[in-house]
Amino acid sequence: MQAATVLLGGFLCGTTLAYLLVEATGGHVTAAELWSCLSAAVVASAVVPALPPHYRVELNDNCLVLRGGGRREIAWRDIIGLEIRKTVGIRTVVVQVSGGRRIPLRAPMSFLDRDFDDKARVLTDWWTIRRGGLDNV
Repeated sequence: MQAATVLLGGFLCGTTLAYLLVEATGGHVTAAELWSCLSAAVVASAVVPALPPHYRVELNDNCLVLRGGGRREIAWRDIIGLEIRKTVGIRTVVVQVSGGRRIPLRAPMSFLDRDFDDKARVLTDWWTIRRGGLDNV
């Protein structure tokens, strides 16, 4: 479903560009120009879903690892709570750390992700087991 949304978005953008191209040229678009515009939209629609996810969360025994634009580690013992926040109908996981900060995770996110509840449960289970350190496991 997420890939279909991206494909549809690319198709709609390509169609919009084609209409803008027709309008900008006064209705005189060559077949080659129209073909180039639509080809670019199709290629972009096919490539974008194949790219690796930009934001992700990794779980290891010592910490929660946030990936995307860099790497950030949060030790399990520094996490004092996890909550599910709902904004505009989209649920996300928010990590509460001992310094008082709340860090909203960009993944998992309930938008078009049927496995959100399972992913949030796995994250919560990992934290519950590891929050006191591995000595308590």
